[in-house]
Amino acid sequence: MLLNLPKAVKPIGVWFLSGARAACIGVDVYPSHFASLLKECKSANTVHQIHQQIIASGLLSLPTPLLSVSLPALPSEPFISPRSLGTGVVASYLACGATDYALLVLERVTPSPAVWWNLLIREHIKQGRLDSAINVSCRMLHAGTRPDHFTLPHVLKACGELPSYRCGSAFHGLICCNGFESNVFICNALVAMYSRCGSLEEASMIFDEITQRGIDDVISWNSIVSAHVKSSNAWTALDLFSKMTLIVHEKPTNERSDIISIVNILPACGSLKAAPQTKEVHGNAIRNGTFPDVFVGNALIDAYAKCGLMENAVKVFNMMEFKDVVSWNAVVAGYSQSGNFEAAFELFKNMRKENIPLDVVTWTAVIAGYSQRGCSHEALNVFRQMIFSGSLPNCVTIISVLSACASLGAFSQGMEIHAYSIKNYLLTLDNDFGGEDEDLMVYNALIDMYSKCRSFKAARSIFDDIPLEERNVVTWTVMIGGHAQYGDSNDALKLFVEMISEPYGVAPNAYTISCILMACAHLAAIRIGKQIHAYVLRHHRYESSAYFVANCLIDMYSKCGDVDTARHVFDSMSQKSAISWTSMMTGYGMHGRGSEALDIFDKMRKAGFVPDDITFLVVLYACSHCGMVDQGLSYFDSMSADYGLTPRAEHYACAIDLLARSGRLDKAWKTVKDMPMEPTAVVWVALLSACRVHSNVELAEHALNKLVEMNAENDGSYTLISNIYATAGRWKDVARIRHLMKKSGIKKRPGCSWVQGQKGTASFFVGDRSHPLSPQIYALLESLIDRIKAMGYVPETNFALHDVDEEEKNNLLVEHSEKLALAYGLLTTSPGCPIRITKNLRVCGDCHSAFTYISKIVDHEIVVRDPSRFHHFKNGSCSCGGYW
Repeated sequence: MLLNLPKAVKPIGVWFLSGARAACIGVDVYPSHFASLLKECKSANTVHQIHQQIIASGLLSLPTPLLSVSLPALPSEPFISPRSLGTGVVASYLACGATDYALLVLERVTPSPAVWWNLLIREHIKQGRLDSAINVSCRMLHAGTRPDHFTLPHVLKACGELPSYRCGSAFHGLICCNGFESNVFICNALVAMYSRCGSLEEASMIFDEITQRGIDDVISWNSIVSAHVKSSNAWTALDLFSKMTLIVHEKPTNERSDIISIVNILPACGSLKAAPQTKEVHGNAIRNGTFPDVFVGNALIDAYAKCGLMENAVKVFNMMEFKDVVSWNAVVAGYSQSGNFEAAFELFKNMRKENIPLDVVTWTAVIAGYSQRGCSHEALNVFRQMIFSGSLPNCVTIISVLSACASLGAFSQGMEIHAYSIKNYLLTLDNDFGGEDEDLMVYNALIDMYSKCRSFKAARSIFDDIPLEERNVVTWTVMIGGHAQYGDSNDALKLFVEMISEPYGVAPNAYTISCILMACAHLAAIRIGKQIHAYVLRHHRYESSAYFVANCLIDMYSKCGDVDTARHVFDSMSQKSAISWTSMMTGYGMHGRGSEALDIFDKMRKAGFVPDDITFLVVLYACSHCGMVDQGLSYFDSMSADYGLTPRAEHYACAIDLLARSGRLDKAWKTVKDMPMEPTAVVWVALLSACRVHSNVELAEHALNKLVEMNAENDGSYTLISNIYATAGRWKDVARIRHLMKKSGIKKRPGCSWVQGQKGTASFFVGDRSHPLSPQIYALLESLIDRIKAMGYVPETNFALHDVDEEEKNNLLVEHSEKLALAYGLLTTSPGCPIRITKNLRVCGDCHSAFTYISKIVDHEIVVRDPSRFHHFKNGSCSCGGYW
């Protein structure tokens, strides 16, 4: 093309000047030929070459005095000014996508028309170069070109999509200075910009000014409604939509605006599960003729599904003349979220029959539905099908699959998903999040998965890789929750302190509070639990989830030994759920206050709550730990007779434990034989524990053999049978059990007790002398033992499980961890304050007897918690009443 440039025919009467030379070189070329060539260019490289020829010919540098000269036109060639030729170069560069070259040329065209700047800004936005679009608008102002009513909406769109409140507010000032504040198109763009920047207050102020001036249109209303929906102000959005339907009908509108109005408001209805409002919007869509539109239909399906009205959603789906893949996905997602997986898969089959492509949204909807319903195996199976089909998962899919792995504790599959995410670029490796929420969501899901699979090293490695300033409340909560539920609760407490510490402190949400209260409950750390309680009372952000947090507080206080404070929290709740009642009953049961537990049960029924199988499990547990045999058996029978509930193996285990603890071993054994299902490990453990109390060696051996057959034996089971043999004086069998444990690789957990003192928590093992106060501890113990012996205490040497003489057994009993913890508590606790001891194993019978006597001579309530229950020793008696 360039080789066929036109030859000069005749000078046109004016020499085009280049540089500072005014009249040196005559150039016989015509601008119109260049203009024609520019229109034919198909690539930026070609435009660049012609641009160079134009510059070399001096056609873009005509001096200003000559611009006003009236040049004679040739018979066949119209006159083209340097300005027109310059904008022609700009147009060609833009047509080829070379925006940077177009900008350089446009800045040298004087004066430069606003229309070309508008096209350039729009092209940058189209390419996703939002920062560059704003930069171009600033260079436009610097070049002296005044923005018009087309420029500013484009620039405001770029500010909103970034989002950049600072730039947006700066252009707002420019709008006011240039008299555009009455232009409805620009004002609508301002509302949308502030909404996208999260500044709902400013968006509302602009909207109010628009309506006061009377220049509002349907787009103004759509913008503010959308702003409130995105800000989760669903009720406000519905109120505005209602006003809009009364006001906007008087203003000019079009079908597209009506469709946007309907599509904007339906997500608000869905988020509120507002079925009546959804039906009203549906009726509005039918009246204004927008219902057949596919976008309106899809939004209606989604809203009805979220309201739990799947029948309505399916009716809308069936009435739609045209359905796209979004329509199908909305129904599949609705079925999955409602737990109707059979219908979801049936729809899958129909999609395949009708050759509807199964995209990532379809697959993800089913996977997420399964995962949220606890059907984790099914979720993983669907994910495999997705991969085999060739469909590529997105971040939401990965998060749902990781949730399924976490529920199953499927460590290997979780690692595979992690590797897949990295391999397919769904997860960055440079730890530069750049504000991407999806990246952080995947990292949070990975932390959650590894924590629930008890791989805390991997979870902590990912957690530490996330910069402090990037961690959100979910990041902290999954790490704290993992330690609280499956790891070391002390680490959970340390993480919570880090979470709320400056300079990057993050405010905990209700889930974080529940996790940290769980950690306090595990550690019996009542002092820290009270601090968390005070924190909740000081911060009103937990009011919306008050009953959820209150349930956790009841559980924490109960497990820390202060069931009266738990009851105070329970009574102060304005709204109680079934979990609230059950938690309170459990608290009373573990503290041996069975009559109060049953009183709560009666009040629960009077409040209109129908007991379920979990409730009856708690009731039977409370009766078992209080010796309320007849009442417990009566409730067991009423499960099926009065409530139509079929007792599970766990209920039978409680009934057997109830009978066995009271010495009715024959009836307990008959109940085992009459069970309608195979006895589980829980049943045999309950029977074995009762045999320990009542020294029934034969039945204990049978129970242990059953546990061995089920591969359910552990150190606790072997310890129980060993204790039974030791009590019976069968030391050879004790030695045999110990040899069997060693051969099987089963190690007995050492007894450990810890107690809270004024300077923190102190832990003790059997015979522990590592504490700095050990001399005083052992001296106090010796004094206490001498005093209670004088009162009638006789050491129960059958709990010294060694074949040694009586004196040595007495010495061994003194060194038990709970006695050492008690002595430390007496040395460090102020008079009158309760001493709270926690033990990792069942309380020793001799220690129980000794504590009963000691409680007569000390000015303290002694509260001991073991894995099964609480013992409150006071004035020579224990709350267990001998049933433990």
